[in-house]
Amino acid sequence: MMQPPRAVPLPHPANREQNFLTTDDLSLVVGLLAEIAPGWSAELNHASPNESTIVVTPEDANDLIGPAFVLSRTDRGVELDQFRWDEYREIGKFRFLDGALAAMRARLVPLVSRPFRDSN
Repeated sequence: MMQPPRAVPLPHPANREQNFLTTDDLSLVVGLLAEIAPGWSAELNHASPNESTIVVTPEDANDLIGPAFVLSRTDRGVELDQFRWDEYREIGKFRFLDGALAAMRARLVPLVSRPFRDSN
């Protein structure tokens, strides 16, 4: 005699979403860019049903200006990577988004800072 199919409970919605970056996370990134790199942009991408990323790019995605930064959430926190000159590089793994944003800020500031020019 055949056994009836067993119902397998789906993971709790909160647990499923913990690996996704959200529009709230995107808002934090956009706020950071508005403060220190207003010409840069950020986009929330859902590359697959199990993955989302926030990609931060300089104007026109120009490698001469700086790298693209990629934020992704994992089971252990948030990863920050960069992509420039066809090279993908891991910057670090952070327990929380604010740690990844602090690391991204530290890399962005030198790229967007202009030397002070004395008008004299």
